Amino acid sequence: MIGVYLPNDAGMVTGGAEAVSASALWVDLVNPSPDEILAVETATGTAIPARDSMEEIEASSRMIRRKGSLVMTVPILTGSTGGSPRNSAVTFILSSHRLVTVRYDTPRAFDSYIADLHSLAHQPTSPGEILLGVVEAIIDRIADLLEELGRELDAASHRIFHQPSQQRRHHRASSRELEALLRTIGRDGDLSGRARETLLGLRRMAAFLPHTDDALGVSGAHDRVETIGHDLQSLSEYVDFLGSKTNFLLDATLGVINIQQNQVIKLFTIMSVLFLPPTLVASWYGMNFKAIPELQWDYGYPYAIALAVLAAALPYWIFKRKGWM
Repeated sequence: MIGVYLPNDAGMVTGGAEAVSASALWVDLVNPSPDEILAVETATGTAIPARDSMEEIEASSRMIRRKGSLVMTVPILTGSTGGSPRNSAVTFILSSHRLVTVRYDTPRAFDSYIADLHSLAHQPTSPGEILLGVVEAIIDRIADLLEELGRELDAASHRIFHQPSQQRRHHRASSRELEALLRTIGRDGDLSGRARETLLGLRRMAAFLPHTDDALGVSGAHDRVETIGHDLQSLSEYVDFLGSKTNFLLDATLGVINIQQNQVIKLFTIMSVLFLPPTLVASWYGMNFKAIPELQWDYGYPYAIALAVLAAALPYWIFKRKGWM
């Protein structure tokens, strides 16, 4: 699919190869077919990189100056609200006449910016202004995502550490609850790692962009690019903090699981120790010797029962006194 934004237009016009216009200020290629790529290259004279080259990880392959154009590829986080978050490579090709974006996924930031195009007080008049607007929308989306991750990690921390001791004693977390908590923390860690990769790509892009008004065709370009750089720096520091917190909570959750498992093993160990003395008493009086003093005693049976109970109660009292139970 091809989206085309024309100057002084109400918004994006989407379609196939027929939607391409040489006067377009922004051409957005979404999972394009070979025919659509050829149509854009013919109409705009812009070489569209192949998908394999977009996914190369070398920094020298992601930021290129080519025939008066800047070709910048950035991994953008997408699918963060679903079950399969991923980073999808998005290529920005910026020239003095237009911006061409190539993507094979649908990051929400693009949809949000496109939806807001018609309601902007000042319609973009240069490809550089559109590029900065898209980057700012991506940053806003990442910031919202990191805020949500921070709240989820705070809730997990409260669940692990700040539950009242009496409530924790009477309502111990089941293995299913701990497994769900572990999965939540792991998912948050995965998202923060992918967000870190997106922020790193955007920081490279911000450093690669020209900062002058004439080069970008944007009034106050230097200040906007500097603001973007500061925002990316602060978000990078925050995502590093979330990564450290995620690792800490993972270790803490595994520690809680180990403690509960140790409690179960401890219970079985104590129960086996408590039943050893009564077993000894029963074994003693179960011997088949003819001359056993209590064999003909009328009170022998109650005596053996009382002795077995005492043999179990005495270790129990000792364990309680020592604080082992």
